[in-house]
Amino acid sequence: MAIVVSDTSPVRALHHLGRIKLLEDLFGHVLVPPEVAEELRRTGRRFGPIELAHFPFLTIESPQDQARVQQLEASLDSGEAAAIVLALECRADYILIDERFGRRLARESGLTVVGALGVLLLAKRRGLIPQLRPLIMRLQGELDFYLSPGLVAGVLRDANE
Repeated sequence: MAIVVSDTSPVRALHHLGRIKLLEDLFGHVLVPPEVAEELRRTGRRFGPIELAHFPFLTIESPQDQARVQQLEASLDSGEAAAIVLALECRADYILIDERFGRRLARESGLTVVGALGVLLLAKRRGLIPQLRPLIMRLQGELDFYLSPGLVAGVLRDANE
């Protein structure tokens, strides 16, 4: 199985869609740093808390290099910073992250980046979901999840929708 580390937004997006189990179906288990677990426990205007204890395939693991986490926190939130450091330390096959600057830093660090839409696209290719478009519309409408029009068009084209 692949080693996968996740930031907050892909887990939150998939949970909102009722599709969080796709992470288990696609990757077996996913590592999240404690900072991400804490962010997931918080509520927001459009979402409730997520308790990772209900999802045993999401495993909390701390990055060892806290100095590097603090360094990255100068430009990223704590969850993104910890996820990137953890992914580097465990030589993750993928890091699940959606925010543009975090994605850029992860790529520059040599990590393979997948966002919530990438997870959904992979799930569609494996026959785990029938369509992407309704899920994308829900993310945008219900969570106010920002997705660039070009990204949406590209993903839908790749999904033959």
